[in-house]
Amino acid sequence: MDFKFLRTNLIILLVYAVIVQLLSLAERNGGAMLVMVFMMIAVAIHVGVLLLGALVKLIVGDRGAAGMWLLSAVILGVVGFGTCWAGGTLAETYSGPTHF
Repeated sequence: MDFKFLRTNLIILLVYAVIVQLLSLAERNGGAMLVMVFMMIAVAIHVGVLLLGALVKLIVGDRGAAGMWLLSAVILGVVGFGTCWAGGTLAETYSGPTHF
């Protein structure tokens, strides 16, 4: 198993999680929903690309690489789901007082 591939995908997840979290700071009434929706879309696209890559590797005949792509997709999906909820909670916690 090539852990560099998994590490690279986790770093990519970290980068767009930080970007989405920083974007939520610009939201006036708290950005919890913004973080959760954007992270959900980003993680779904990322996992989808990894699953598509696993399918391509399987069709080509490289079963080892296909397994690596599939395992990375599963791990990224689980970590991304947690990141989505944690980011939403963090954005809600630090949003400050809301004014109606």
